[in-house]
Amino acid sequence: MVNPTETISWHYPRADLAQGYLATLDAGLISSMVLFAPRRKGKTEFVLEDLLPAAEAAGYRTVYCSMWQNRSDPLAALLLALSNAAKPRSFGEKLQDKLFRPLKKTSVELNAGPFGKVKAEAEFNARSASSQAALQSLPELVDAVIAASKGKVLIALDEIQHLAKPEFQELVAALRTTLDVRKKSVKTVFTGSSRNRLQMMFSQIKAPLFQFSQTTDFPDLDARFVGFIMSSFHQATGREVPLAEANAAFAALSATPGLFHDAVERLMKMGGIDIMTISRQVLMESRDASGYVQRLMEMRPLDREVMRAVIGRVPLYTEETRRQLALAVGIEGEPLTTRQVQIAVERLVTEQIIYQAGRGVYEIEDDQLAEWLRSSPELIANDE
Repeated sequence: MVNPTETISWHYPRADLAQGYLATLDAGLISSMVLFAPRRKGKTEFVLEDLLPAAEAAGYRTVYCSMWQNRSDPLAALLLALSNAAKPRSFGEKLQDKLFRPLKKTSVELNAGPFGKVKAEAEFNARSASSQAALQSLPELVDAVIAASKGKVLIALDEIQHLAKPEFQELVAALRTTLDVRKKSVKTVFTGSSRNRLQMMFSQIKAPLFQFSQTTDFPDLDARFVGFIMSSFHQATGREVPLAEANAAFAALSATPGLFHDAVERLMKMGGIDIMTISRQVLMESRDASGYVQRLMEMRPLDREVMRAVIGRVPLYTEETRRQLALAVGIEGEPLTTRQVQIAVERLVTEQIIYQAGRGVYEIEDDQLAEWLRSSPELIANDE
């Protein structure tokens, strides 16, 4: 059993990966990168626990903001994160800010220990009366962070795909302009969990962030992660789960660390070492919560057949495929037209069920949904 005075770490450090990303940005060839992985794959934990601390140790002033922090007004969340990052941290910085860069309006008292209280002033208007004024303050706040740093700033924007919505296009355009002209001092790491929306933001010609950054798949965790978590589990409970079974459970959970943590937590509460049974329960509950069955039931018959073709990696627009699709939805004699298939594809893309992996090649957006459908193809059978 765990020693009450002993601290157990549940965070698996990925220092080498963090250093690799920082080295790539430091080299100067690129100023930003997009890290993609499905939800609960550990992106946010990596950014907060590994990447940003490594960047701070390397002399960066870091900024973190999740676009889900304030879904209706992500600009306000971003401006607040920038204003917090621009504030002086050490007494020396606070004193320098007072002497050489006095700003106006908002007076703040800072406790300087033996030196008593020092008054500093700052104005970071994160909530402007108009959205246009708020947008105009974006470059000013980025400049304030640069001024507070040693000339190196790393901004991490989590769940950036949220800004793919039409109502945020002005913000995205302002963000690109702000970062583009400051890329020597400001490096940016975006994370996203929707390939379709990331493509809308970074790959479409008319998108404000077109070719601003290349998307990189965030690597899956492996057996070393499983061993680390099982070691912490043994340290906490005194129980030892065979590593082979733990690795099999992790694989059954599509190598999703969030779900694996859920299974380990439940195993701690319930007792025993049967992690595979617990993992199956967690996976089933996750699928139920995702509403997969309801989504399939509400689909048009043609959409389900297109999904079946995507799962089977069948070329969608050949005459043979269009003929088979027609027969599957009860149309005999003539194949479907290319446009009919295309409309179904566009619907599935819009609903973020599939995404375009290449020219004429599509994949299921949600990895867990894809694996579920491959193991149970009868779920997308048309019963009409």
